[in-house]
Amino acid sequence: MRDLVFDLCSVSGVSGGENSASEYCFDYLSKLTDNAQVDFNNNVTAVLGDKNADYTFLLDAHLDRIGFIVSDIDDNGFLRVDTVGGIDVRTLLDAPVTVCGKEALRGVVCCMPPHLSDGNEDKAVSADRIWIDLGLPADKVKELVSIGDKASFNVKPKMLLNNRITASALDNRAGVAAVLKAAELISESNINSRVIILLSAQEETYAVGAKTSVFNYDIDECVCVDMSFSGQPGVEGPYSCIELGKGPMLCISPNLDREMFNKMKSAAKAENINYQLEVCNGKTGTNADHIAVSKSGVKCALVSIPEKNMHTQAEIADLDDIEKTAALISSYVIKGGIR
Repeated sequence: MRDLVFDLCSVSGVSGGENSASEYCFDYLSKLTDNAQVDFNNNVTAVLGDKNADYTFLLDAHLDRIGFIVSDIDDNGFLRVDTVGGIDVRTLLDAPVTVCGKEALRGVVCCMPPHLSDGNEDKAVSADRIWIDLGLPADKVKELVSIGDKASFNVKPKMLLNNRITASALDNRAGVAAVLKAAELISESNINSRVIILLSAQEETYAVGAKTSVFNYDIDECVCVDMSFSGQPGVEGPYSCIELGKGPMLCISPNLDREMFNKMKSAAKAENINYQLEVCNGKTGTNADHIAVSKSGVKCALVSIPEKNMHTQAEIADLDDIEKTAALISSYVIKGGIR
């Protein structure tokens, strides 16, 4: 699982430019089935189980990551970029990045040294003042980089203590890893349902991938896998009691199916999997919000992996939570869901 998550977090795949992440996931799923495919939106799909069954499950995790898009190149070769997705701008200054131009280029987000600052630069940088320095002459930059190219954090995933990991794209490459592992477990079973694996694009930019891909199928039950918030210093309210390593989070929300939630709890207890509860009073902020209203409606459940420092270059999660998420969702599907 560590190697899988690290591999996934090491490829780019910013929303709208998921090619590298899609290729990795396509290759992975192609080892399990001969029908994996990538559509023009960079959604990756595969069908497992009894492909002619009347009952269909969907397992979804979005494979895109937050990042940047190049909006201007000045005369000195500096790149002005805008954010793609909800990047935590408090963490941007001096961040190492990779710009996906005609070749992968390493750069650094520009920062005013504190010795030269009058104090106005000490606040979080605003989205319209993000510049990237590639350390190259302007003519070389303009040769290799075009307006609209994407960039992402360039941070090597690392192990921490107590089975925890840190990386810059755990949201939602950890969720993708859980779904890929679940796909393995399902492919080894004698399941009598059809199971569609969807690794969807552009969740961070209005869920374009899930909206378009799910419309191709008639789904009886959908389980979405994403990341959510863990307690940490400064976190108050309902998320203060969520802990890393204490299992996946099962969500209760008005637009999620309560029967699926109850059956998911039963599956967790049967498999001796610890779980934590997440309560949303409306939208969940995930693909589940959009899949639930596809066509005439789809019954949805949401399983989230807790993490710290979401949407930064140093997100933290626990490998055991990812493993347990894979075990839970695969067990739920293999045992037939709410049928």
